[in-house]
Amino acid sequence: MTDRIGIALLLGTILALAPDPSAAETYRWVDGQGNVTYSDRPPQSQDARTPAPETRPASALPAPMVTPASAAMPGPTAMPVPAAMPAPEARPMPEAKPAPELKAREVTAPEVKAPPAKVPQAKASVPPLAAARTSPTKVDELLELSGLKAQLVGLLSRIAGELRPAPGQMSTSDQASVDRVLGQGLRHEAVYALVRDAFRLQVDRPNLEATATWLRSPVARKIVALEVASSEPGTEPQVATYAASLKASPPAARRVELLQRLDWVTGAHETSADIVAAISRGVSTAVSAAGQPEQRLRPGQIEDRAAQVRARVNEGLREVRMTSMLYTYRSLGDEELMEYVLFSGSDAGRWYNAAMRKALVSALGKAVEQTSAELVRTVPLERWARAAMSAPPPVK
Repeated sequence: MTDRIGIALLLGTILALAPDPSAAETYRWVDGQGNVTYSDRPPQSQDARTPAPETRPASALPAPMVTPASAAMPGPTAMPVPAAMPAPEARPMPEAKPAPELKAREVTAPEVKAPPAKVPQAKASVPPLAAARTSPTKVDELLELSGLKAQLVGLLSRIAGELRPAPGQMSTSDQASVDRVLGQGLRHEAVYALVRDAFRLQVDRPNLEATATWLRSPVARKIVALEVASSEPGTEPQVATYAASLKASPPAARRVELLQRLDWVTGAHETSADIVAAISRGVSTAVSAAGQPEQRLRPGQIEDRAAQVRARVNEGLREVRMTSMLYTYRSLGDEELMEYVLFSGSDAGRWYNAAMRKALVSALGKAVEQTSAELVRTVPLERWARAAMSAPPPVK
């Protein structure tokens, strides 16, 4: 029953990129450093200490699923700025000349063919350049410069859409109750406060000031404006149209390389995957707690589900991230993108991305868990189960 309700709470989100649990094997292995990895592919011999696959029945696999699109925000900042992922050793980047005050971490990317795509210019307005400051920058000022609050509006709208059943699958009164709970629990002001509080715990004053200086620069103001514009609710059709146009007019190899570097150095892909896992964890925790004692999941089982969901959406997220970044920065020049890469690889950029990643994952996980708990208190589990049974099968 828990599985059915979990599916209902995230109705319509099991896509082709998430293989059918009844037909797939999940592999779990531990590497030499003790890191546990889940994947739908067997490990390489040098990666694994115990590479035996675990074949799980369908009922034991994670029910709550999230579409990559709901977690992949436009900027590499991944709602709005992702953390620097634990990176392999940096490899030399071809002849980039960073600004004197920044230390660039560089990466290489696979070569991609194609002529540049011809796309319309973004209509985002560039926020005014902030005046130079002599007093310490407050956390709220930094987050305002980053565009966090504005980007949370679009992100939370997408998450609410994932949690909301399709029209007709619940009674009118139950649907109204669900809408009320989602509107209250996923208010961007409340989630912003959670992010801000978690971010404050990680403040490093020198890096905060260096980040604020970057965010006040003309290039950064332009970047933030583009990220905010492409994160607004209702942009999905434009992104889909743009993605379709890439088949006929692919981006230049240089462009793709720069965006791959930006994604790597900011850890945007990893942050999006972490957010998907946090949403899955929050829904599973809330639904399990509302069920009968004998049906409740143990903490380890919930973590297993979250890890498996993360592994299963990982590759789909990678493609979504690249399309999203190509769309968001389509009016940004290569030199401007390089400035972004250089800042993101600096000490301040790595600190900021890591702090924002931790704060976002924590805040979104908490908000989704609290909202899901209220959903199953307001609409009894049995009615969620009936809604799940009436749902159409996922498109494969």
